Amino acid sequence: MEIANKTILITGGTSGIGLAMVKQLSAHNVVLVIARSLEKTTTLFRSHTNIHCYNCDLLSNANIAECVKQIVLDHPDISILINNAGIQYTPCFIDADFTINSIEEEIQVNLYAPLILGAMLINHWQQKNNNATIVNISSALAIFPKTTAAVYCATKAALHSFSSSLSYQLESTNMRVCEVILPLVDTPMTAGRPGKKISADFAAKEIILGIGKQKKRIYGGKTKWIPLLARVSPALIAKILKKY
Repeated sequence: MEIANKTILITGGTSGIGLAMVKQLSAHNVVLVIARSLEKTTTLFRSHTNIHCYNCDLLSNANIAECVKQIVLDHPDISILINNAGIQYTPCFIDADFTINSIEEEIQVNLYAPLILGAMLINHWQQKNNNATIVNISSALAIFPKTTAAVYCATKAALHSFSSSLSYQLESTNMRVCEVILPLVDTPMTAGRPGKKISADFAAKEIILGIGKQKKRIYGGKTKWIPLLARVSPALIAKILKKY
């Protein structure tokens, strides 16, 4: 089922998978993009009348709250939230270039922001009695973490667990949760890293197709083998992803 005539909010929509989704979804929908740099979003989407940009620093809970309040005033018919924004720092805790501040930043952007956005929009949807969907972009590393980026892996594991719990909470409502499990995707965040990557455009297509089919969990690329391998040989897949 094609996603059409919806109003969709996407975080991290100025690069990578987020930008690919914005471009693909804006053909038949109104897309709202929030990013820290309003100048960047405005430059990217200046010629698109159905793409609206909002300045929002996901490192600030107060800024997130203000932004969502403005969005629901401007677009009360919003029906899909895609929590795509994410940051990843790779230094290990024992490395000289590891910084304490990076812990808070990763937890804030990768976990707190999706929770706050979801909570505020659920409140809006309850008042409007809207059919709505929250899409949380996660990773295979949520299930089988790697050696580096321990905080990133932990935030994705938390988002994975939260997605399941929130889905249970919304079972008796007209709201639903969709979790996306992705492999290594060719984005600015993974630039220079070895390993076979899927393109951001391909990842976006799989995500959009899965949302249209109302899947509760979307496995992108080779992550579709995770459920089987997790049952057959969890030790093997853990060993593979340890050096991911």
